Amino acid sequence: MDSNSNGAPGRWFELGTLEVDLETYRATLSDKPLDLSPTQLEMLAILLSNLGRVTSREELSRAVGLRRGRSVDVMLCSLRKELGRDFIRNVRNRGWIVDPEMLTI
Repeated sequence: MDSNSNGAPGRWFELGTLEVDLETYRATLSDKPLDLSPTQLEMLAILLSNLGRVTSREELSRAVGLRRGRSVDVMLCSLRKELGRDFIRNVRNRGWIVDPEMLTI
């Protein structure tokens, strides 16, 4: 998934037909460009780098420089609409996790 071979979070991710490139701030799904803000792309990259693990609101807000509160929720709501609602799943009172099986193709 990550083009980095040293184990550190990378700048390029691929999961199925989803590709995220943080060098160019572009993302595609089934070769179609996604309309995402830079912050949404960074959030998606964080979730993909934590595949199989719940990522908390605090982790996401700290990583992308958002204030606490509902800013993360609003960004993730738009991101979920773009990718398919169930691809990024909310784990009540814990955070969000990527479910690769639910990626809209």
